[in-house]
Amino acid sequence: MFLVAITKDEISQNFQHVTLEEFKIHSLVITIITDNFLSKYIPKEIGFSVIESPRFSSSSLENILFSQFTYNEKEDTFSITRNPMSGRPIYYHINSKGEFFCSTHVALLRKAGVPIEENIDVLPEFFVYRYVMPPNTLYKKINQLSLGCQLQLYIKNGKSVIRSINMYDLAVENQNVKSIFDSSKKAYEYLNESILQLSPYKDEIAVLLSGGLDSSLISQSCRNNFEIKTSYSSGYPFESSWSNVEKKYAFSAAEALGMNHHYYEPSSQEYLSGFLEAISLAEEPLHHLQSVLLHLLWKNEIPKNNKILLCGQGGGSVFGSNYFFYFNEHRNVMPFRLMFTKPGINFLKIISKVAGKGEELVDIMNKSTSEFLLSDPKNPIWSWMGYGSKNWVCNYFHVNEEDIIKERYNFINRFCNRSIYDIWSLYSLFSDEDMTLSIWSKLGEGNNKIIYFPFYDLALLNYVYSIPWKIKLQRPKDILRKEIGRQSNIPEFILTRPKSSFGISSRFWAKKGGIFEPLVPLASKVFDEKEMRKMQSTDPKKAMTFWNILNYSVWKRLCINNEPLEVLLEELE
Repeated sequence: MFLVAITKDEISQNFQHVTLEEFKIHSLVITIITDNFLSKYIPKEIGFSVIESPRFSSSSLENILFSQFTYNEKEDTFSITRNPMSGRPIYYHINSKGEFFCSTHVALLRKAGVPIEENIDVLPEFFVYRYVMPPNTLYKKINQLSLGCQLQLYIKNGKSVIRSINMYDLAVENQNVKSIFDSSKKAYEYLNESILQLSPYKDEIAVLLSGGLDSSLISQSCRNNFEIKTSYSSGYPFESSWSNVEKKYAFSAAEALGMNHHYYEPSSQEYLSGFLEAISLAEEPLHHLQSVLLHLLWKNEIPKNNKILLCGQGGGSVFGSNYFFYFNEHRNVMPFRLMFTKPGINFLKIISKVAGKGEELVDIMNKSTSEFLLSDPKNPIWSWMGYGSKNWVCNYFHVNEEDIIKERYNFINRFCNRSIYDIWSLYSLFSDEDMTLSIWSKLGEGNNKIIYFPFYDLALLNYVYSIPWKIKLQRPKDILRKEIGRQSNIPEFILTRPKSSFGISSRFWAKKGGIFEPLVPLASKVFDEKEMRKMQSTDPKKAMTFWNILNYSVWKRLCINNEPLEVLLEELE
C-alpha cells in the first residue's frame, strides 16, 4: 500500500508505526507512506518515485511496475501510472484548498484527513451492476484511476491541478496477421515471458487452478519453468456436490497436468465471517460470491511463504472469448440462425431458468447492437454484467434506465467510432475486469499475498489487441485461447470441454432462511428490511439484488460509518 499527499500543513502526526517520508516542494508538504511489502520510496537526482512491484526486494524491481507515483523536478510535474497488470486501485482526491491525496487504501485517505462520505448519486448503477465503474467510486468526491491510466499533475498558485488523464488505448490492428497459429504462438511467448519475470521468486509462488483453460495455461507454465507441482482452488459450502463443476474441473485438470491439488471448502459460518472480513479488506462491496472463497483460501490454506499467487483472470474479451462477440459474428450462419429465432431464444430462456444462470447471456443474444444507439439502455452492451433488477432500482431510487447507465455511457462514448468489438472489449476491461482485479488484489494484500495476473501483462495485452477480430472470432469459439493451449501442450479435453462460469445458482443461497439469513439483521441497521426481504428469491435478478443489498449495507457500516469489523463479527456470532 502507499499514500502520497500534497498538503499545505504537515499531516505526519496522523500516522504511527509506518514508513514515512516528508519534505517540501513549492512550500507544500509532501507526505509519503509505504509499507515495505509492495511499495517503496526511491529518491532520484531529479525528483523521486514511489513504486509498487512484486519484485520489491530486487534491484530490478522496476522491470515489473504495478504502479508508480513520480515527481520530475526538471519539468516540475507529478504523474501517477497504473499498469494494466496491477489490479490494485489508486484512489485520488483534491479538496477545496487544492490539496492532493492519492492512495491504494481509503483508510489511509481517512487518516490523512480526507472526508469519507457515501456517493449516493451512483447507487442506482451499483445496485444493477454490483460495482461502480471507474473513475467514479462509491465514495463522494473520491475518484480512482482506470486500468492502464496515467494522471499528470502540476502545482499552480499553491494548488494541485490535474493537467491530463491519459487512458489505456487499444493497439492498432495489424492487418498483416493472417494465421491463428502464428498469433497463438506469439501470444503464448508473451504470456510465458510475463511469468518468467518472476524467476527470482519461484520459491514464493503458488498457483490458482480452477480447471479452466486460463488457469491451466498458467499452471502448465509454472510447472515447466519453475517445477511447481502444487495448485489450489476453493468451493462453496452451500453448493451440492453434483453441481460443483469447479471442483471436478480443478481435480481433473490437476491430474492431467501433474499437479498436486489442494481444494479448500470453508464451513458456512466461516463463509459468513469471511464475507465481513473481505468487504473490510477490499473497502468495496464484493460483486462476486467467489471473492469470499478466495479470501478464505488465501487466509487459511496457502502457506505463508507463498507470497505471490498467479491467477488466470483476464483471458476474456480481449481474446474474443465473449459469447456475444462470437454469436454476433456468426449469427447469420447455421446453426446460430436457429438460436436467434423466437423459439430458439425461448428455449434458451427456459434452460437458463432451470440452470439458475445464463439469463443475462440470453438477454444479450436476443438483441442486436445495430438496432440501438450506444446511448440507448436497450443496447445489449448495457445488459453485460447487469445482474441486479433494473425494475427494482428504477422504482426504489425513482430513476429511469438512462440514469443508471449515464456515467458508463459518458465514459465509453469516447470510443464510439470504433468497432462494436473494440467498444465492448474496452467496456469490459474498464468495468467488470478492473473491479475484479481491484477487489482480489486488495484481498490478497490483506492476507500478505501479491496477486499476479499474467494475462494483463502490457506487452501481451497490446499484442492480442493488435490481432484482427476476424482472426480471433474464427470458428470454433475461443480459437485463439485454444491454440495458445495447444502451444503449451494443454490436454485436449481441457480445451474442448464446456466452459463453466464457476458461479453458483441462486437456489443454493438466496432463499429466505438460507445461508445469508444471519446477515439480514446486520444489514437491516442501514437498509430497510422489508425491501431486503422482497429480494430474497431464487429469481436470479432478485437474488443478485439481495446480494447487493447485503454487500452495500455491510460496506456502509464498515467503510462509511467506520464501525470496527469486530463489532459486526460479534453481531454475526
